[in-house]
Amino acid sequence: MLRLGIIGCGRVTTMFHLKAIDQLDSISVAAVSDVSDSRMQKAQGQCKAEKTYADYKDLLKDPMVDAVAINTPPRFHEEMVLDSLAYGKHVLCEKSLSQTVDGCLKIKEAQKESGLVVLPAHNYAFTPSLVHLEELVMKGEIGKVERMQVYFENYLKSYRSKTDFRVKTQNGIIEDVLPHIISVSSRIAGNAVDVREMNWQCKEYDVCDNIQATLLTEKDLELECRLSWTRMRPRFSVGVYGSEGHLSTDLMIKPYTVTLEKQGKKKKLKEKGLRWYLDLMRFKHPSFRGQYRHFERIIQGIEKPRITVDDEVAMLRIMEKMYLGLIEVA
Repeated sequence: MLRLGIIGCGRVTTMFHLKAIDQLDSISVAAVSDVSDSRMQKAQGQCKAEKTYADYKDLLKDPMVDAVAINTPPRFHEEMVLDSLAYGKHVLCEKSLSQTVDGCLKIKEAQKESGLVVLPAHNYAFTPSLVHLEELVMKGEIGKVERMQVYFENYLKSYRSKTDFRVKTQNGIIEDVLPHIISVSSRIAGNAVDVREMNWQCKEYDVCDNIQATLLTEKDLELECRLSWTRMRPRFSVGVYGSEGHLSTDLMIKPYTVTLEKQGKKKKLKEKGLRWYLDLMRFKHPSFRGQYRHFERIIQGIEKPRITVDDEVAMLRIMEKMYLGLIEVA
């Protein structure tokens, strides 16, 4: 049994993480920590953790905690990850591990020295339809991959977040949304290395809330992206275009369905039917469950990390380039 400590008890924890953990018999929540007593008590009541800590470092000192999930705002991640490794805890940390490349490199060195697991938490990378899509690409179902298209468009006001870090700076949407896009595209197209084109808008916020960009990847492929906080009907669409066909999925709304278009015919490959919508209403997205199962198996030595600290470093580099482009245009 993996005994988990959770640092940060906001909505992402109570709405998604705890519901995923509850579906796994091999992981239990031993302790929770938050600076807000009300948030902490709510999370404790939901997961039945034995202990609560107002100071996360007290949680890290607890010998009954084997690993931690860090679900706090991004500005705290680097320090908390480094502290967790110093106290001998495996780490699953919400995006991104650090707000700077240098900070992420410090984490890489600390992980190397400790021998512990650090898994950047990019839950959508564990969506069943994406895994299936990747397998089809690897089998050559659509021939040679020529380009990729990923749109992550959501309605920020529906988040009802208790913190407003996303709209404090001009690069909030890049920090919030781009990691989702990079984490699901990199295994097929390779890590993004440059910005070929970028346009942005401020529709509902004083800061940028919509971006259209074309990125160049290390495999010399174009990655067309859309990032939005203002789309009323959310979607996380992934399209892979090859020399012999096209594969697509919506990771947010249809996480079990892949559509194959080939030789003028369209075919839907389904693993689960309408029952998924009941899970959707209950905020039980399968990617969170898959992420925790993977985290446990990495610790056990059964699987290799699907996303590494090196991948996170590459992601932060392209985020910095996009932010510099945003400043130049502004």
